Amino acid sequence: MSPIHYWRYTLRSAAALNAVSARREHEGALLRIGDGFGCVHPWPELGDLPLEEQLAHLERGESTPLIDGALRCAAADSEARLAGRSLFDGPIPESHWLALPGDNPTAAAEAGFDRVKLKIGRDPSSDLDQARLWGGADFRLRFDANESLDEAAFLSFWRALGALRDRVELVEDAIAWEAIAWERLRDEGVPLAVDREAETRWMAGDVAVIKPALSSWIPPDAGRYLVTSYMDHAIGQMWAAAEASRLGAGVDGKIMLVCGLMTSRCFEPDPFFEQIRCEGARLMAPTGTGLGFDDLLEGLPWKRLT
Repeated sequence: MSPIHYWRYTLRSAAALNAVSARREHEGALLRIGDGFGCVHPWPELGDLPLEEQLAHLERGESTPLIDGALRCAAADSEARLAGRSLFDGPIPESHWLALPGDNPTAAAEAGFDRVKLKIGRDPSSDLDQARLWGGADFRLRFDANESLDEAAFLSFWRALGALRDRVELVEDAIAWEAIAWERLRDEGVPLAVDREAETRWMAGDVAVIKPALSSWIPPDAGRYLVTSYMDHAIGQMWAAAEASRLGAGVDGKIMLVCGLMTSRCFEPDPFFEQIRCEGARLMAPTGTGLGFDDLLEGLPWKRLT
């Protein structure tokens, strides 16, 4: 393998980004391996090793899901850059709107969105208010609890939705995974979506949430899935978009739903995020070779790791 260089970064968010994390600063590292680039952006609250341990594993030649994802990204990016072409061969699939505090459904609808993802689990009363706000504005609803609720609390929320349940497209990681408990949720009519460890937890009828930062697995034929970013650096977000573009263009026998690729607005602007463009609910492929951002990447103060 080529020498590995890295550059550490910190992304800043105006608010907590899920029910299990109160952080406003989010550390990660870009990797440079030969001519390709990748991203390691851990969420320890969701089970990832912290950044220091990720880099130590990488230095020792050991793997983690995030390291494996970054290596896949860097290899694909390198191949495209060496060929002088973009990694985006086709359009990027459309995305849902990821609701942040203070967002207005009218503005999101005018921008071209018809689905919203709502992070739930921190405040059930506020979660219901948000569901009613967005559902009442004719949005299809997607919930993500990050396994932060117990079964009783989630079912209380689910039943309180009343007629709005008809607008719910999926519920991602509603409770901590346990096969029998998840089966009870299916019996209640909850449209489950599986994020963490989808390879082993997914069952026919569930929606698989594919994060290229962590896995290259997709469900079997007739399986429904969507691709999302890992709420990470622009390089990681564009890797998710590139994989969604590839999968949407040529994987037969599976059903791709509207994806979740537009997460740059979760963070304060930086030179990378400022180059991201969209048209309506669709990200646009960046200019340049591979994943783009050619000049910015060349100008970073890389440090050698191996």
